[in-house]
Amino acid sequence: MQNFNRVISGFFNLVISPFKTMDPIWSLALFSLIIGIIMLIIFRYTSDQQKIRETKSKIRAYIFELSLFKDEIGIVLSAQKNIFNYNLKYIKYALKPMLFMMIPLVLILIQLESWYGHRPLKPDESAIVSLKLREGGHTLSDITLKAGEGIIVETPPLRIPDQNEIDWRIRARETGDQDLTFNMPGEEIRQKVIVSEKGLVQVSRLASASASGFTDTLLNPALRHLPGDSQVEQIKINYPAKSIEIYKWHVHWLVIVFVLSIVFGFALKGLFRVEI
Repeated sequence: MQNFNRVISGFFNLVISPFKTMDPIWSLALFSLIIGIIMLIIFRYTSDQQKIRETKSKIRAYIFELSLFKDEIGIVLSAQKNIFNYNLKYIKYALKPMLFMMIPLVLILIQLESWYGHRPLKPDESAIVSLKLREGGHTLSDITLKAGEGIIVETPPLRIPDQNEIDWRIRARETGDQDLTFNMPGEEIRQKVIVSEKGLVQVSRLASASASGFTDTLLNPALRHLPGDSQVEQIKINYPAKSIEIYKWHVHWLVIVFVLSIVFGFALKGLFRVEI
């Protein structure tokens, strides 16, 4: 899974590179276009286009019948019943391609979340860093944290024995990849903290893990894997959530991608000869 994430993240990094210093809306528009095209191609080759076309024709015919015989209660009720039945048939025909779309769509959205879901710290901005130990390992009192020149540790450690976790609040001083060093008996772990004022950067709140399962690895493409014999289970950095500004409105990236991909899909369905 690590190698898979590395390859996919490398591809996204390559695509995003020309847009890193631009407004995020442009790169999101590009990915929305790609998603729209992928959905059209999958829909075309996994659906029964002829039956979808016939079903939509039937629905339009019964809608037209409603307008023609709106004063005939019996005909109106029959037409409404037929519209409902053919809508169910349309959903059945569309369900199969929707299921095929899920796999590539989920993989793309996971990658986009790692770029647009959260942002690096800015200078003079604080965040919580959490370290969780494995069961039966070191005690929390054995762990110390040392920060590089670009980071200040603002608080003493907050130990949470019930969760086997220890937290600190840090504050960024200057931009760049800053270092934190966790020291414990027989082990030293360095963790990178990303500090940046502008540009797109891939970050993950689950920054490092030694016992990450399939789900954690899949959902955190920027995750760094610790040695398997490490006593540390995971390290989290509470990077701020990111939003996209559009005309002074702060919008979640997923809303933008959802809307634009649908717009591109319907705009290009004729070009790709897809009946939706």
